[in-house]
Amino acid sequence: MTVDWSSLGESELSVSERVAEQLVRLIGQGQLHHGDRIPSERELSQLVGVSRTSVREALRHLEMRGMVDRRRGRGTVIVSIERPELGAAMLGSMSASGRVLREVMDLRAVVEPPIAERAAARGTSSQIKALGALVDRAEELQSLDHASVESFIELDVAFHTALARMTQNQMLERLLGITNEWMGPSRSHTLQTERRVHRSIAAHRQIFDAVRRRDPRQANVMMTLHLDDILAIITSDGHAEAVWPSAAAPQEREQ
Repeated sequence: MTVDWSSLGESELSVSERVAEQLVRLIGQGQLHHGDRIPSERELSQLVGVSRTSVREALRHLEMRGMVDRRRGRGTVIVSIERPELGAAMLGSMSASGRVLREVMDLRAVVEPPIAERAAARGTSSQIKALGALVDRAEELQSLDHASVESFIELDVAFHTALARMTQNQMLERLLGITNEWMGPSRSHTLQTERRVHRSIAAHRQIFDAVRRRDPRQANVMMTLHLDDILAIITSDGHAEAVWPSAAAPQEREQ
């Protein structure tokens, strides 16, 4: 089957997001399979008609979702995805509508507070220390003028993934891995306002403090409040007016 790489440029999302979304769709539709190699960044940028920076960011998004394996000298290879009808295919069909955002955040509200609760009860000392280091790093980045929105998104995913790992339950960890794919719309670059980033970091600190104190109930409450707050921010009428500087005007940055 011949892959129409040029279709990766057709979307209303930001440049890197639309490339990532279309790659996910190709995987979900069976046009790309486990072991298939994606063209190099240079080749793909020429085929799609976008910058290599956007291609690199798109591939990094897929790598964070566990959908591709990137190694120096070998290139980028598609990784087998279990239950594609629950993962890539479903994500590929999602749009960034308010309805989808509400559904995604509703899903997070069901899954993540119990995970935080179990993390507080079951996390090892070394895991708690590593969780605190993620919060420290986010707070350090917050004080830097040149910090990118991508850095905050990566730390956000790492924080929530670490909590799932601390449950010592591989099924919960895998569940969060699947739902992380569906959570893409709620972490869109266009929804990363300074207010959201700052409040998220503050909430992560509160969640961590509850976990560090081994207080499962408080960890559950803090996670619930965190997700409620994020939903209120991203669905507010003015959320798009204060987009994080590095996320603004993606088309202009491609020039």
